[in-house]
Amino acid sequence: MRNRIREKLDRNTPAFGAQLRFASPAIAELFGHSGFDYIVIDTEHAPQTPPGIQAQLQAIGNTPAAPVVRLSGINEEQIRLYLDMGAMGIIAPFVNTAEEAAAGARACRYPPTGIRGFGPHRASRYGLNTEEYFSTINDQVMFIGLIETAEAVDNIDGILAVEGFDSFIIGPVDLSISLGVPFDYEGQVFQAAQAKLAAAAQRAGKPAGIAVYRPPAAAQSLQRAIDDGFSLILAGGDEPLLAAGCQQLAQIRAGLGF
Repeated sequence: MRNRIREKLDRNTPAFGAQLRFASPAIAELFGHSGFDYIVIDTEHAPQTPPGIQAQLQAIGNTPAAPVVRLSGINEEQIRLYLDMGAMGIIAPFVNTAEEAAAGARACRYPPTGIRGFGPHRASRYGLNTEEYFSTINDQVMFIGLIETAEAVDNIDGILAVEGFDSFIIGPVDLSISLGVPFDYEGQVFQAAQAKLAAAAQRAGKPAGIAVYRPPAAAQSLQRAIDDGFSLILAGGDEPLLAAGCQQLAQIRAGLGF
């Protein structure tokens, strides 16, 4: 069992991911072959179904990228289902407390460190390597929380102290709204919160993550995120990249005068 996110972070190398919402296995496979280290299947903000998620996991499985599923909340049943399908990581939104972080971390692991029920499906190659899967997956799977509120910023040290809470990704839009500065990512309030989160991760010895996909990330944006102390970076996705391509074509058309 291998998890490319862990491999990259263990080498102190940033891991870059993309988030997918269009539920297309072909798009998932394309992104996986495009150099991203991990692919996030977003079930929180897109109409995904379990069969569709499994098809995308199978497509990503043909690539070097690690497959991750983003949930709509910390749901033990959903975590078990998507890990059994072969996800190597779970992202949960609005992780605001250490108790919530612990609940997600436990749901991702088998006993004695967790409470995950046994019954891997595709994850164990349909039963062909059940014992190997059981003996290795607890160390390979990742539970990642989205930090999206002022409450989470205040509680970040306790959240990061939870065993099995592997990392976080800042959700910039919701966090800016919670801080009372919607979409003002360069202002003092947001920047102070971002710096606090990065410093807490450094103290805890865990990687810090951030999303820089709106607008689509340019080289300077990615470098700045790394310079600011972030190594788990969500840097694109099917929706923003397609939207940017459409806008570019519309601007070309307008420039041609028709």
